[in-house]
Amino acid sequence: MKKLIHTSILAIFISGLAISGCAPIIDRHGFIAHDARAIEVAVGNDNKTTLTSRYGNPTQMGVFDEQVWYYISSTQSQRAFFKVKTTDRSITAISFDDDDKVSEVRQYAVNDGRIIDYSERQTPTRGREVTFLEQLFGSVGRSAVTLPGQDPNLPTAAGGPRTQ
Repeated sequence: MKKLIHTSILAIFISGLAISGCAPIIDRHGFIAHDARAIEVAVGNDNKTTLTSRYGNPTQMGVFDEQVWYYISSTQSQRAFFKVKTTDRSITAISFDDDDKVSEVRQYAVNDGRIIDYSERQTPTRGREVTFLEQLFGSVGRSAVTLPGQDPNLPTAAGGPRTQ
């Protein structure tokens, strides 16, 4: 009877560990609003100062145009050892006019993103490909190379002048 109780407790414990291993790990990155509502911006009324005081510094400013601010947030989840999956992404792009007043607000989500195909080609390099053994034994039997400006009669790390 005791063996049956111990076996069932062990089975419950192992199944609890197995189930908890399947729980997703959720990571949130970037701008996280203090309240549940999205960024609310009044076009023409708000400026850089009011946005900074309300939402803090932007996640990113435009690379070529600092009159565009981006507030970016993303949520990613991963189950066990599987690949990380982006479940939610929110990008708010705020453009300013010359007087630093908001002129346009654009919202983007995960579906607005584009998948970029990376080139699998390799950049060719000069010379030839050397095998591992050639790298390992390639310098065996070679004489020391004297670079221009080096005097072979000066003391080396071993002490004393070299003799030839």
